[in-house]
Amino acid sequence: MDRRTTKSTTDPASAAAGPKLLPTRGHWVLSLMLLVFSSVGFWLFSRGFLLTRMVLPDHSHSSTLPFAAKGSGAGVSQETAALDADCAWYPAKFNRAIVLVIDALRIDFATWSEELDSRFGSGGGPVETNEASKIAAGQQQAQAQTQAQDRKEGEEKGGRLKPYHNRLPVIHSLNERRPEQAMLYRFRADPPTTTLQRLKGLTTGQLPTFIDAGSNFAGSAIEEDNWLQALRRSSTHSCNSTEASSGSSSDHDSGFKRNLVFLGDDTWMSLFPEELHDTCAAEANDTLGEARSGKGWTRSRPFPSLNVWDIDTVDDGVLARLPLFLLPPESEEHSMPEHKAAEVHARREDWRRLVRQKDMLQHPDFAEAASQAGPGGQTHGGGAMESRHVGRSELHRDWDMLIAHCLGVDHCGHRYGPDHSAISTKLEQMNKAIEYIVDAIDHSEKSTALFVFGDHGMDPKGDHGGDSPREVDAALWMYSNKKWNTGKGAERSARVLEQSTAVLENSASGLSLDHEIKSNWWLNTHLTDDYRQASGRPLLEPPRMRSVPQIDLVATVSLGLGLPVPFNNLGAVIPEMFASDEDVHGEWGLLRALRLNAAQTMRYLTTYMASSRSHGFSDDAVRAWRDMYERAETSYRELSDLVSQNHGTRRKPHIEEFEEKVAAEYHAFLRLVLGTLWQMWAQFDAALILLGLCIMALVLVALVLLYPRSRRSPLDEIVRVTWKGCVAGGLATMFVFRSLSSVLFSSDVATQMSKTDVSVAGFAIGLVLVFCVQLACEGGGAQCSCAWLKTWTVQTPAAHSLLNGAAFAAAIMHSLAFTSNSFTFSEDSIVHYLLQSLLLIASAAGASVQLGTSPLREKQRAAGKRAIVCALTIMVLNRISLYSTVCREEQLPGGCVPTFYGPPSASISSVPLAIANLSMVWLVPYVVLRFLRRSHSHRALIANLWIGIGMRISMGMAAVYWVLDSMDSVPSQSPSGDGADAPPSDWSELRIVLARMAVGVAVGGGLSAWIASPFCLDVAISDAPESPAQPKQRPAKPQQPPRQAAVILGFGNAFGAAYLAFVTVVFCVLYTFQQPMGGIMLAVLLVSLMFSAELFDALRDALTTADDSPAPSLVPAQVAVMALLAYQGYFATGHQFTLVSLQWSTAFVGIREMNLLICGAIVSLNTLGSFVLTALCVPLVMLWNESLGSQLLRLAPDAYLARVVGAGALYAAYNLLVTTGSALFAAWFRRHLMVWKVFAPRFIFAVPVFMMNIAVVLCVAIGLAATRVLGQGLTIGNAQARVAHKIQKRH
Repeated sequence: MDRRTTKSTTDPASAAAGPKLLPTRGHWVLSLMLLVFSSVGFWLFSRGFLLTRMVLPDHSHSSTLPFAAKGSGAGVSQETAALDADCAWYPAKFNRAIVLVIDALRIDFATWSEELDSRFGSGGGPVETNEASKIAAGQQQAQAQTQAQDRKEGEEKGGRLKPYHNRLPVIHSLNERRPEQAMLYRFRADPPTTTLQRLKGLTTGQLPTFIDAGSNFAGSAIEEDNWLQALRRSSTHSCNSTEASSGSSSDHDSGFKRNLVFLGDDTWMSLFPEELHDTCAAEANDTLGEARSGKGWTRSRPFPSLNVWDIDTVDDGVLARLPLFLLPPESEEHSMPEHKAAEVHARREDWRRLVRQKDMLQHPDFAEAASQAGPGGQTHGGGAMESRHVGRSELHRDWDMLIAHCLGVDHCGHRYGPDHSAISTKLEQMNKAIEYIVDAIDHSEKSTALFVFGDHGMDPKGDHGGDSPREVDAALWMYSNKKWNTGKGAERSARVLEQSTAVLENSASGLSLDHEIKSNWWLNTHLTDDYRQASGRPLLEPPRMRSVPQIDLVATVSLGLGLPVPFNNLGAVIPEMFASDEDVHGEWGLLRALRLNAAQTMRYLTTYMASSRSHGFSDDAVRAWRDMYERAETSYRELSDLVSQNHGTRRKPHIEEFEEKVAAEYHAFLRLVLGTLWQMWAQFDAALILLGLCIMALVLVALVLLYPRSRRSPLDEIVRVTWKGCVAGGLATMFVFRSLSSVLFSSDVATQMSKTDVSVAGFAIGLVLVFCVQLACEGGGAQCSCAWLKTWTVQTPAAHSLLNGAAFAAAIMHSLAFTSNSFTFSEDSIVHYLLQSLLLIASAAGASVQLGTSPLREKQRAAGKRAIVCALTIMVLNRISLYSTVCREEQLPGGCVPTFYGPPSASISSVPLAIANLSMVWLVPYVVLRFLRRSHSHRALIANLWIGIGMRISMGMAAVYWVLDSMDSVPSQSPSGDGADAPPSDWSELRIVLARMAVGVAVGGGLSAWIASPFCLDVAISDAPESPAQPKQRPAKPQQPPRQAAVILGFGNAFGAAYLAFVTVVFCVLYTFQQPMGGIMLAVLLVSLMFSAELFDALRDALTTADDSPAPSLVPAQVAVMALLAYQGYFATGHQFTLVSLQWSTAFVGIREMNLLICGAIVSLNTLGSFVLTALCVPLVMLWNESLGSQLLRLAPDAYLARVVGAGALYAAYNLLVTTGSALFAAWFRRHLMVWKVFAPRFIFAVPVFMMNIAVVLCVAIGLAATRVLGQGLTIGNAQARVAHKIQKRH
């Protein structure tokens, strides 16, 4: 039968009998069951494999030292172990502190290079504090001309200064002029390098777990002990003797509490909702003056953190408010000497000029205070930060900790990449901010410490989240108006660090530690890798600098402010901070700090091991920790005896050397603990892992068996026959598991399993197992047969068996790609190889029918030629998709060249690439219409209006959106001609409108039109010509009306064309959220999917052996090809199975402000767009070229729907096989060095990929779209009824 049109002659009065209804209950029951139990398998496996470490509720208290009052040994005196008068482990070095977090401040951003400055010109050299405000206008112009000339000469020498180098000269200037007050460190972060996990580590001193990466956007309050909590509960009263002896925490509710100020990234508020809760409102209602009598106050101004397209709002909000706390209030200027008042006013104006969004200064926080004075002379009633008892003077004078978190540098990286001029502008703004903060500190009478650091770095594209060197290497700069790093102290601390490294290298523990743990110095290769000669050799020698882990900041800040070290801390104090303290309770300051630090860490380890039945620590590691700690304690006792023999005199060379030796041993112990936990901290639950894998495997078997069973039985019948046995089997297995739970709980393999886990696992295994048995057996399990096996292997042509067998082999090979980390790195190449191989076999199958001369072969030859053309076309499209690549870190440097953004070094899409994306606006609708033209479906109203016009409008607005976005990212030349880059143009409002309209046209126009009339049908009516053999009749009787001839256009592909119209609607939505190259590759994927539908339809026609024989089943091969196309589309649209490849910038397509739900959905559609599109196309396996007069659909609609669901089950089975393979090998390699870098991330990505696939294919594609198309077809009835209606309208 012609699949394009059909002719019919009918009487207008004829009509068809009412069609059967389409049953869907069985489909929904099976879909939900498969979704739920696959989720249970993933949940159990994840609970066993991706466990978070146990969080101890213990807290350190100022009144209780981590070692006994008598010390660890008899040689330690009571005086040494006693608390000081301020109830502190270590006397506070500073009265207050400022923590300035410059998000994504990489170490080379903060490093100054004189050689780079002389070679290329810097755009700004080291200046004195606040010097910029004193340079005259003429001097500034001359300086700009000199800088431009320097840049020109540098470029002529063969290079150009990176926009992120030599942009923080204030750090270098102060390091040179005040080495006893300032020092710069490489600040190594622990992966994952996401802000929330880094803030946890920077406040608790703990190592993150991998699963925490997913909570970067939904942080919960930190329950562990941390220095922010300690700061809020610390007091200035003397230690109560009862409290000190009992270890009570009564100081949590008594005494003066510290005053906190927080400005910036709102992630802090999610982690510390109580500690950073603004108390201004409570103070306004305070009539008793509790705020002034010791409760302390907090001022918090959080700003949304996830809008990476906004590079100024957070920073301006912080910089506009810092003067409120760093400078005296304006109301006090009139009481100052004239010169001082003028100086304060000038500094205030400098701060205001630093704010780029001037409307930020109109906020109520900056309202002038009322003229009336409250009690004590303070003003109130003015700015929103003031209260009854805390006025402008108190805000300036009484704060103890000021935390400011700026996001501009990080957002510049995400938005433009580090090589864009915007990051230079932002770093220069941060340089001024640091300069002004230092100036304020220097004018303060209180000793103040300033900690400037980045929570992580950024990779060459400006992203972060992984563990590449540029992502983990942040910067830390410490400064104070008080000398804390004298020359002698620096020399002694350097010797301690060298001896610590020697102790670790000569340790007999047998434990292998990472070089980063043992070494305390680092070569700044990031600075030199960016500048190379033509031969490839670096232009510069990498400078050597100090390196510290980020968690070392915790103990340093805590003891520096007189706070106890947090209970869970694993970091060590930064030695330079304490090495200059000669006498602290009778001992060297660094030695006491490290001894407190080590004792607290040992107390934590002991408590942790006592609290967990299976703590995950190896016996060798525990033995090594105890031996190293006892070695340090023994040396300390010997030192105490030596000091006693010298009558308490410590200032002797041999005693100082002994102090350095003991300090080095304590430091080595801390590094040993950190290094071993870094490598092995994972509590795997073997029982949960095994149960999860079993459920995944059973669901996989159920999906595979559902396909052959669905070709014999309707879904309602399958559910009716199996549900009682499944429930009974689930309950029976659950009771068996519960009875065996005591055995599991007493073993070491089930360390985290609960009774709920046992019950859920037992019920799931029993139910799915019984379901699989009944699917494989006829008669509901009464008598088993091998009919399901015959469906796969018997009564099929050789080419058919070969193609399905090759598809099965390809699926197995894909799942085995995770047996090696190198194979996992190259998954994109493996997918391409498997896909091309399958298509080559398909084209060979089409060529095989060219042999033979029987008349039946003529039609088969035509179908075979069509199959060859389709297969070769898809292979060409696959090769084209290889031109879009995003490389994993492990693939660089090597054969992989990133091209997704255009040039290999680009991190944002180029304008030419965005313009090339415009061609898809015409090409994709044209190709769709060409496919519909074969069945004349293109003449239908929905095809002309939606695909011909609406689809082009939607895609056109999306493509223009990305053109404007790329133009926004291109810096324009400054009008001054000095070589500087002007700010990019801003089309943000227009882009938002375009993106919303693109989605609106697709959903509001295309989807509405499809719902109203999905079928691409039209009817052509004409009078039937008289038969030439019929003699002419005399006109004696009245003539009868001529018989009508009708042609139904689109009849042969009615269901396929109707469903394809729905796919194009979703495609337009996905296309909007893809970057330019991603949009092009998504269009290539859509065309490939349409050709694959045509390919296998042609192969069915070509391999049919007789006119009356059923078409061979090629569903396994077709869904394998589609699944591989989905994976190839995923790689081609700019993704890898790594966190850093996520395109976070797309989260704000079409929106102005951060909305967690909407932004998450957009990023998900961007990331999983290829899988969504392919899953939607799965019903085309059955619907493509399906006639409106399908006998199977009309006579047995439940059987037809079952076959569609069977195809969807096979597609889901392919993806579940890949997911199960990734889970199996992640568990197998759980002690592998690369488990958290390669195998675990691949499993974590595999889960949402599978869940998206099965949900879309079973619930959306089949449950909603396909059932609507089939139901509409049944409602329309047979072809005669439709023709009769058309003829009736004509008359």
